[in-house]
Amino acid sequence: MQTIIVGAGTVGFDLARQLLKAKHDIAVIERDSQRCAQIGEKLDVLAIPGMGTSPPSLESAGIGDAELCIAVTSVDEVNILVCSMAEQYGVPTRIARVRNRELTAPDSPIDLASLGVTRVINPERLVVRIIDHIARIPDAVEVFGYHDGEVLIARHIMTDQMPVIGRSLLEIPNILAADHYFLAVAIKRGGRTWIPAGDDRLQPGDDVTTVFPFTSLPEYLRALGLSRRRVRRAVVAGQGLTVQLLCETLRAWIEDVTLIDPDPADGQSAAESLQGLDVIEGDPTDRTVLQEVNVSKTDLFVGAGRSTTQNVMGALLARSEGAPKVLAVSYEPQNNRLFRQIGVSHVVSPRRAMTQEIMDVIHRGRGAMELQLRDMPLESFELRAEIDSPITAGPLSDVWAPWRRKAIIGAVIRDGRPLLPRGETRIQPEDDVIVITEPKHVDRISKLFRRR
Repeated sequence: MQTIIVGAGTVGFDLARQLLKAKHDIAVIERDSQRCAQIGEKLDVLAIPGMGTSPPSLESAGIGDAELCIAVTSVDEVNILVCSMAEQYGVPTRIARVRNRELTAPDSPIDLASLGVTRVINPERLVVRIIDHIARIPDAVEVFGYHDGEVLIARHIMTDQMPVIGRSLLEIPNILAADHYFLAVAIKRGGRTWIPAGDDRLQPGDDVTTVFPFTSLPEYLRALGLSRRRVRRAVVAGQGLTVQLLCETLRAWIEDVTLIDPDPADGQSAAESLQGLDVIEGDPTDRTVLQEVNVSKTDLFVGAGRSTTQNVMGALLARSEGAPKVLAVSYEPQNNRLFRQIGVSHVVSPRRAMTQEIMDVIHRGRGAMELQLRDMPLESFELRAEIDSPITAGPLSDVWAPWRRKAIIGAVIRDGRPLLPRGETRIQPEDDVIVITEPKHVDRISKLFRRR
């Protein structure tokens, strides 16, 4: 696929690297000549120094033959204009990074689609959605989302008190309410990781990865005995749009949300726009400020400001004061593993999240690598079944039999709705299917979804 990326910052670089793996032919337009030279040296892309809104630059990048244009500069207006110009050149898919709430809010009078944007990626809303999902799932090791968060993947360490302990995976649906499900897709026990089958029984200490629709989250938590562990009090620290959006989102289901804002003007703005929000002016890395908001009694602390250092230090101090679950937004993805190792429960990287979101949009149903499960030799990816493909030839009990314990189908998305894959399920053309397996099996499994 001929692809043009406008903007070679961290997001543009990560996108180019991921799309190269997916066999795209890529041209990158970047006005900073030094940054442009660097991406041209490090990646096998056509690097063009210039403005993404310049017709000569776009034509040098091959816009006439492009199937995809992605504008991820730091300026919303530039990204929108790039997509508008790409539409006039006949590019079918045009993605823009847009942060301005006045342009992206549901009630906005501006229709970005009419300006040429086929998909808007709002980084702040994306980060808030990820944090919201993590906050809703107590004790999770990892949480990921597919299809705009409609399907979730979560990892938990099993404990003695969980109702699922001792049950086989075939028995678990019997304890769930009708029309709800979750499916265990990976088990790690004693250093060994495997794709489970129906006769596997869960034991205390198992590291279990599950897939379930967002609508089944309450049943998932009930089955794990975590329903009463829901967050009732949260402290959010930082300043900026992400922080205000996060407070607004969390207040929809958390009874008590407090904001620690180091910027007086920003804190006043948050208090005015979010009536009733308890706002404390102060430095979240100051222990006395954390004690003032009684952080030891909170269920959740989130450092979500613009400074990685402040977010991480605030989270670590909150944990030392007794907060059981602490999250930090990090703009230093190369250090995320270290941050987790020193005590931050979850680290959210806006840049990586945006790269993954764009990859999901571009390759939804085409086999894009979505994620690699941390400390597990497994990958999760999504495929779309083509007409007359082998996967549509019969029920899963037959067509998937050779892959039992080598790979597992975690969910089938049909007409936008997640379905539980069972033995009698027949995959239909245009179904999107989430698969978990070892990387070495990806190519062979992908062939099952292609037309013979």
